[in-house]
Amino acid sequence: MAGTSKYKKLAIDLPHGTLAVYAGQKTRNALHELQSGMDVYLGTRLQIVLAAVYEAGQKDGRKELVDQLEIIRKNTNYLPPGRPKKK
Repeated sequence: MAGTSKYKKLAIDLPHGTLAVYAGQKTRNALHELQSGMDVYLGTRLQIVLAAVYEAGQKDGRKELVDQLEIIRKNTNYLPPGRPKKK
């Protein structure tokens, strides 16, 4: 069974577009269970929560990247090589 992935792509429709979530079997089953008995109100509330979680994840990911770049910048001592030549 080599080559098969544990996580599968699951498309969630949000008001601003679709969100591709890679989730395991338990998460997919839980989401399908939530969607099976859902009315319009609960569906809207779920979309709001999922959109907020997605935006928070994007912000956290950007913050981690900026923090890593700051560490690299502080650890490097790059200076231009001397004065420019006169013409």
